[in-house]
Amino acid sequence: MINPFRLFFRERTPPAGAPAEVPVPAPAPAPDPFDGPWAILSGAATPPPRPLSPAELEQVDLLAPRVLEHFSRNRPDPTSFPALAVRIIDLLNEPDVDMARLLKAISPDPAISINVLRVANSALYNRGSDITEMRMAVMRIGLRGVGEIAAGVAGRSLFDVGLRVEYEVFGTRWSELFLDTMAVAFGASQFAFEQHVGRADSAFLAGMFHDLGKSLALRSLAALVIAGEVEAPLPDPVVDEVLERVHVEIGCAVHGIWGLPAPLQDICRRHHAPEVPAGPGDQEVHILRLVSGIHRLVKDPSDPRHLDETRQSISAMHLVRRGAALLHREMEQHVERVKLLFPPTP
Repeated sequence: MINPFRLFFRERTPPAGAPAEVPVPAPAPAPDPFDGPWAILSGAATPPPRPLSPAELEQVDLLAPRVLEHFSRNRPDPTSFPALAVRIIDLLNEPDVDMARLLKAISPDPAISINVLRVANSALYNRGSDITEMRMAVMRIGLRGVGEIAAGVAGRSLFDVGLRVEYEVFGTRWSELFLDTMAVAFGASQFAFEQHVGRADSAFLAGMFHDLGKSLALRSLAALVIAGEVEAPLPDPVVDEVLERVHVEIGCAVHGIWGLPAPLQDICRRHHAPEVPAGPGDQEVHILRLVSGIHRLVKDPSDPRHLDETRQSISAMHLVRRGAALLHREMEQHVERVKLLFPPTP
């Protein structure tokens, strides 16, 4: 007796003259968007160089010392650092942030209160009901989240222009510096928290203040342009290179002038050092170098600046491709998040 199941499942011979069935190939897997950044980070690919022309290099060589000289003659007053930011920094440095003390520090400041309430009611946190009280906003966002937002708002004045003419010289570069700074700060804090390395609060503050010298250098450069001592407009690559050359020296100087915590001064001094040891006391430096390096690739995948530093810190943090890909996605989110958290000021 013939098994009916064999008849049902056996291969059927096509009728004579019928075209043979052509197997449909499986669809090719979608390309991984992290392939390009990882090839650069791992050394498998080299980004195209960004050489300045000889004339631009000569311009940078002339401008950098003039910016340093102008800053030296116009150092900020020790009291010019936002006092509220200092208080918030002290609170964030405590192992357990106290809600009552945080509310007492930030509630009297209208700008911070308005911004925190706006964020709490934004699409990032709102789950269907608006809130109008700071205590409820803290409960919705979280103590540390509110503290970080408040520190960003308090410190934003360091990236704001004092005169309309300063804005006209360099346009949106001021706000771009601030948004880049906050994206790195949030990314460093999240990485430290998720990877259980260093301290999340220290990593956040390091991200927020490590490139402070760029804002002050840009202010000096704008002053030179406004005074007619430097011809405008300046090419963007020239401005970028001038800020890169002088920001560490200026940043370390203002860290001392404003009396910022010694660990932050140390990170400012060493975040572009050719070599940083991989010891436990250097974790925040490596977190900062790693996060800021991947942030640069998020903003511009062909950006080769400080690539050796980023690779060294990837090795020091024992970061594999999966971890680097996750950080890359998180930094993409932080870039968009800070635009919502800190919209342009009127």
